Amino acid sequence: MPMIARITLCFAACLAWINASFALAETLNLGTLNEGIRGQMRVFQPLLTYLETDLEDAGITEVRLVVHPSAELMAAAIARKEVDIFIDSPLVVAKVAQLSGGTPFLRNWKGGHAGYYSVIFTHVNSGITALEELRGKRIALEDRDSSSGFIVPAHILLQSGLRLKKLRAPGAAHSGEEVGYFLTYNDKNTMFAVASGRADAGATNQMNYLDLMEARPNDFRLLAISEQFPRSVLMHRPGMSKAQLNSLRQSLTSMSSHQKGRDVLNTFQNSSGFDEFAAGSKYTFAPIFEILQDLEDAGIK
Repeated sequence: MPMIARITLCFAACLAWINASFALAETLNLGTLNEGIRGQMRVFQPLLTYLETDLEDAGITEVRLVVHPSAELMAAAIARKEVDIFIDSPLVVAKVAQLSGGTPFLRNWKGGHAGYYSVIFTHVNSGITALEELRGKRIALEDRDSSSGFIVPAHILLQSGLRLKKLRAPGAAHSGEEVGYFLTYNDKNTMFAVASGRADAGATNQMNYLDLMEARPNDFRLLAISEQFPRSVLMHRPGMSKAQLNSLRQSLTSMSSHQKGRDVLNTFQNSSGFDEFAAGSKYTFAPIFEILQDLEDAGIK
């Protein structure tokens, strides 16, 4: 074969290899809710780096973090295929799944816990001993995209026959039979609002409440506790390839089986691993979707 022909053939083969490599190269976008990306990057970076390496054979060359401040914006990004995987608390994931068509598929043992509860509590000085006594009172809730700090406690109040009314501010005038609620945007703010008397009651998860009781054991009273929900959940966007999804599933669920994976999990929200829903995703999320529907029917979104 003439030299020029061999060079041309070699060049064509190299070009074909380069094109194939670029065709296989894909970015996996992992999404979460927050107001800013800098703090979240510190949390997620070890996991992103781990997945980039572990998913290289599956054609993933980059794993990026995408942060949006609300469920609605995240759902829109998922619908545009700008986010492939979304991770958050179960009620928020369900909300985003409804808006985007996504599917919950794994749970994350965040903080070493597979599940958690939402609690409604009050200060002992309030004199309130039952949920029904919150009629006409004020409750501090975290924000609309918080499972334990808003969605679940709001549903508990509705199921108890109480009606909710949003207050413009903690000190806004409030009269009538509704439970007036204001948003604190932080669990610590919620607990302070109850401790200081700005709110007659508040809502948080049971782990925060236990910490509060340990610090001030005689100051607070539990009014209600929810059923258990998954602690943290992963959802994938519609249309994600089965091969890519299976590779990701295998990568995440196997992390706890070796030291390198456990080290990364420890830095990621003190997680102890990822696993499948014991009862299956559909069965697990059926009551969660019902909660969202009940809130929507009551005009609370």
